[in-house]
Amino acid sequence: MRWMLLAVLLSIAVGANATTGNTLFNHCKTGEGKGLESAIPFGTCLGFAGAAMEAMIANGRDRRSREKVDADAGARRGYLSGREACFPAKTTPGEARNAVKRFLEDHPDRLGEAAVDLAAEALAGAFPCE
Repeated sequence: MRWMLLAVLLSIAVGANATTGNTLFNHCKTGEGKGLESAIPFGTCLGFAGAAMEAMIANGRDRRSREKVDADAGARRGYLSGREACFPAKTTPGEARNAVKRFLEDHPDRLGEAAVDLAAEALAGAFPCE
């Protein structure tokens, strides 16, 4: 079951190359409202950011298994779109969503870029490896 969920999350993140930062930002902004009309955009923003985080973590596991490197104590190291992040063990999709939304707000000139690349950069900046 866990692998099936991971496959779905990865397909969302990989398919995200067709989604721009502008589309993702619109979902994140609209999801800030109240009522049912904001529920779907909020879930889309949350799901996208969570999927990007999980894809990064999955890529990190794959890299560690190839390199035979032990996992970082208490952190999950991840890689996506040439970016690296280290997520504390209890990082939530909500924290990932907040980081991505904040990054998109701070970089309006880059909203035409692929959402997955922007999300990876946002997560790498919010959860840096030391």
